[in-house]
Amino acid sequence: VHCADFVRAVVNMRGIMGYFSFFQTSPFDLTRITVNLTNLNQVGPYHVHQFPVPNSIGSGLCSNANVGGHWNPFGIDTMSQSYPKGPGSTHDKYEIGDLSTKHESLKDKSMIMKTFTDFNLPLFGQNSIVGRSVVIHSQTDNARFACASIAQPSIRLQDSGPCRVTMETAVSVSCPPESPQ
Repeated sequence: VHCADFVRAVVNMRGIMGYFSFFQTSPFDLTRITVNLTNLNQVGPYHVHQFPVPNSIGSGLCSNANVGGHWNPFGIDTMSQSYPKGPGSTHDKYEIGDLSTKHESLKDKSMIMKTFTDFNLPLFGQNSIVGRSVVIHSQTDNARFACASIAQPSIRLQDSGPCRVTMETAVSVSCPPESPQ
């Protein structure tokens, strides 16, 4: 028996409300990302950053001192001429945490409800994004605008073979009755 992983970053900062959810059945499977956010008029790029948002109140929660830089454990050179400028390349060409360049920017959107798949966004192992944060940047000057920690909800999904896991705005797990062994 292995456990699937489901984590969320719930955003409620500076008028932006919603969540990023991430689901991966096993370390060998794609990660499914659902982005559901409102009031995005001032923002553009978003990334996974190195550390979780601290449990304190005040300004600077999303600062480099608190959440670090983009999650980039393989040291991908984003300044290289060969670094992709938008979606369309294989996901290993991007920083693991560069979600907006891999998938879609929030620029010029007021809301988003979309699902993406990513083969280079692990929820398992040493390069996992679990326990890190998502930072949403301003569309005008790229400053850090809002952030949220990526954490497991109070439930953990178990995959015992024939179980069916579905995820939209919530998660449901349905398994057939166990047969006697």
